[in-house]
Amino acid sequence: MKLDQGEEVVTTTRPHAQVLIWPILALLIISALVGVGFAVVPVAERQWGWLVVAGVGALLTLFGVLNPLLRWASTTTTLTTQRLSTRSGLLWRTGYDLPLNRVVDVAYRRRLGDFGFGSGTLLLTTVAGQLLRLDHLPRIKDMHQAVSELVADLAPVTESEEPWR
Repeated sequence: MKLDQGEEVVTTTRPHAQVLIWPILALLIISALVGVGFAVVPVAERQWGWLVVAGVGALLTLFGVLNPLLRWASTTTTLTTQRLSTRSGLLWRTGYDLPLNRVVDVAYRRRLGDFGFGSGTLLLTTVAGQLLRLDHLPRIKDMHQAVSELVADLAPVTESEEPWR
């Protein structure tokens, strides 16, 4: 991400590692099922049976474990002194930048499962009334405070100040 003149990175983070709990559990379950599958294949069918079991296990691992892991590893949220940027994806990279002077409200939400991890969802409301949700951010209270302070320092752009009007 290229920074503008006078802009500094405050923090860069990726989703909290708690999102990897289900893929890890899926890996354990898939491993157990593949082991059972190998054990129940009849002796006469082992050559093809083991290939089928291994193939199904590999597909389940690809979609149930590797896909969420790569999605987590390729997603970042960067807070600078002037904007909030998100980037995600490996093959199809997507992202957006939200200038902090367009934010009028900063809030956060924590569900029951988030309390033990210190994570949560950051909720930003823009001057246009749009709501932006950033889920599973680690250290949500610190992120909320940092964004709130930066937004307070930058006065929101009002419609009369927009240069294109």
